[in-house]
Amino acid sequence: MNFPTSVVVLLLGVSLGYASVIAPSGLGPRVAEGEEAKRGQFPYQVALTLKRQTVCGGVMVHERFFLTAAHCFFNGETAVPVHELNVFYGSEKLFSGGKYNRVKTVHFHEEYDHGFKYDLALVEVKRKFEFSFTAKPVAFGAETFGEALPATVSGYGRPTAEGNMAFKLKYAQLTSMTDAECREATGDNYYEGVFCLDTSAGAGLCLGDYGAPAVAEEMLVGVGSYTVDGKCGAGRPDVFVDVGFFSAWVQSKLEGETEE
Repeated sequence: MNFPTSVVVLLLGVSLGYASVIAPSGLGPRVAEGEEAKRGQFPYQVALTLKRQTVCGGVMVHERFFLTAAHCFFNGETAVPVHELNVFYGSEKLFSGGKYNRVKTVHFHEEYDHGFKYDLALVEVKRKFEFSFTAKPVAFGAETFGEALPATVSGYGRPTAEGNMAFKLKYAQLTSMTDAECREATGDNYYEGVFCLDTSAGAGLCLGDYGAPAVAEEMLVGVGSYTVDGKCGAGRPDVFVDVGFFSAWVQSKLEGETEE
């Protein structure tokens, strides 16, 4: 399968003011009803924050790069000022015991349409991530994620749509739905390169969690995109970008950037 080149947004400093890039309205989505993570349990977890509010999750895949949802860089039709974003990592406690970084470059898939189609971004940080027991990347492969398989999702998002911001990383194990079930649930919002996770038991993504990882057998399989009908905690499926589907594109961007 051929993958088109990405659209790149660069943080160019004072000459351009800031790089802005664009998400559906409502910054961020949490892992509702999840368990609290232990120290070092999810060392690849990243939080994209703005003025000490969680915008989205993310997942470290390289010493200089993390993946997140492309829509995280937009608030409705308004671009989020990238230079104001912080990248927090290395702790299960938000804003405590971890480290901070800044966004340097954002790569979008060429066919990203400012909605949920190809909702994946590869983000380069200004400084290398400092690896440790609590901070290190996760591997990803070229295989797409299958049906009726368990995956662990994690995030710093809100426990409910109306609730306050969560400060502890939470996680939950969800199961992938069949492609037919996913298509039926998502309707016109179904796109190639996604899979659905069943949240009927209660746990799932919420505000502040989108862009967060789904991991199976220690391999990154998905990046959170949206919840069907936009209602977290209502048992509607969570839709994830299938990292295996986009692995060639991600790898080509990583190789191209790291060779420079």
